[in-house]
Amino acid sequence: MAPNSELTGAADATHDGTTVGANAKPDHERQVTIDNKDSGDTIKLRQSVSDTIGSIIDAMYADFRQTREQEDRLQCRGNGEDVFQFSALPLAQYLDQGHCPDLHWSFVGGTGGA
Repeated sequence: MAPNSELTGAADATHDGTTVGANAKPDHERQVTIDNKDSGDTIKLRQSVSDTIGSIIDAMYADFRQTREQEDRLQCRGNGEDVFQFSALPLAQYLDQGHCPDLHWSFVGGTGGA
């Protein structure tokens, strides 16, 4: 299940995925924006609220064409909260619990970034 995504910041890095679930309704989807502080790229992922944070993280790594490293950081831009710790939560529950309501995250690889 590949989410719709859009990669900005690099001319040859645009990625068009397929719709999440053929019957997914817009009110059951949210856009997650992730800034890659290492490369300067930003992706926007359309995700179903039933998708787990872990599956969104996996989609992020696929779009950034990277593999996860132990030192990587993924944080909410609004409050600096670590996103990795919520990998098992569905997106709906993540939002219901008040985590990062803007769904704007910042990624920094273990060996680079700010």
